[in-house]
Amino acid sequence: MKIFVLIAVVVSAFAQPQVQNPQEAPRPYDFQYKVDNPPTKTYFGQNESGDTAGKVLGSYYTLLPDGRIMTVEYRVDGQSGYVPRISYKQSAKDKV
Repeated sequence: MKIFVLIAVVVSAFAQPQVQNPQEAPRPYDFQYKVDNPPTKTYFGQNESGDTAGKVLGSYYTLLPDGRIMTVEYRVDGQSGYVPRISYKQSAKDKV
């Protein structure tokens, strides 16, 4: 029982959120990915970028079962948090 408690304490210590050093500015980054597999009708992806001010802009999309593509464009900053804008459009015939 003592070993279990010790392991639980160690795991919870590592599970704590990592607080960024207030003197260290956020680092810019950029990533994207895309999956497009017509035989399985799998179509989704995402792109996102962040700047040194901590502002994040991005979007992700997915092919829905009804044939529409749902796109979520979002921004994140310190004051407003996560702000999404969701849109739908009919997919091209080659995607369905």
